[in-house]
Amino acid sequence: MSIFVKMLPAANGDCFLIKIKDQKDRNILIDGGKGIVCHHQLKEEFKELKDNNSNIDLLILTHIDDDHISGIIRLYQDEKIDKSIIKDVWFNSGEIISNYLKDNCGKGSRGIVITPISRKMSVRQGMTLEKEIEKNNHWSKDVVISDQIKEIGDMKIKVLSPDLETINDLNDKWERELLRLRKQKSKERKMSFITDYHKSILELNELSFQEDTSIFNKSSIAILLEYERHSLLMLGDSHPSIIISSLKNLGYSESNKLKVDLVKVSHHGSKRNTNTELLNMLDCTNYLISTDGSKHGLPNKESLAKIICTMNQPINFYFNYSNMRKIFSQEECEHFNINCFFLSEENDYTVEVK
Repeated sequence: MSIFVKMLPAANGDCFLIKIKDQKDRNILIDGGKGIVCHHQLKEEFKELKDNNSNIDLLILTHIDDDHISGIIRLYQDEKIDKSIIKDVWFNSGEIISNYLKDNCGKGSRGIVITPISRKMSVRQGMTLEKEIEKNNHWSKDVVISDQIKEIGDMKIKVLSPDLETINDLNDKWERELLRLRKQKSKERKMSFITDYHKSILELNELSFQEDTSIFNKSSIAILLEYERHSLLMLGDSHPSIIISSLKNLGYSESNKLKVDLVKVSHHGSKRNTNTELLNMLDCTNYLISTDGSKHGLPNKESLAKIICTMNQPINFYFNYSNMRKIFSQEECEHFNINCFFLSEENDYTVEVK
């Protein structure tokens, strides 16, 4: 039995295809990334699965930022892709959240509810995606929230994020986004391309942590996937405070660490989404970082430095773009026992967990 994690070249976004090869193959697709290259590869994956009589057992849309969702919009709108192989979808849409809060927390529905937006995608795109998913009749429309567990055969998926408080906050945020659409005042946030790669690992490790404030990132679906003796931690763009709380609820702590084979580092390696408190609860040597480095100076070397110094053991970083070679010097790699692997077409952008 092997688990194969394909980290597609998704520009500054995320797109992961997890394949479990056993007596019955299982496949999970997490997000759809951005860009034509990612779309073409996803298209080939769907064709191969269809030809082999295999399915996407679960499609997870972690949250509605366009670097995670725009590739899924393109996938659903491509008539040459057979979406019938998708058997289940996790997607916390506006309607689902509103109805859940109405039924469980006494909050009223907003009437016409649309799938809201990130700072970078249009509400109309979100509405299109929700419509396309409904059209294919494989969406159960259940809210996805921490403490839930889904079993697919012998595979167990534990939801770590978002929590109920975040769902409430997100619901309120969406109402403001709807007003923004009506006023036609959509604006782009300025991007920062400044990196911290010139700074030393020890210097960066000493910097204090300030958590991400984005409600969109905070609403990310993050999971712990367990299959036989293996486990994967797929964090989307989640906030560490929520992951820490969920892991504590599962009985993990600094003295009882969660041992995992792979961690997908949150928010493309942002310094505001990984902290030492979370890392102290983990036992892992392998970390996936998905980004081409084109937005916000990600990944931040600071977050990788905290992984290196907290784990205090040889660390393997897996990147899906070779331009990430500039992060560490050769001397740093040798001194801190850092191994950097750059996934490409030669290895099918895939990491095998044995």
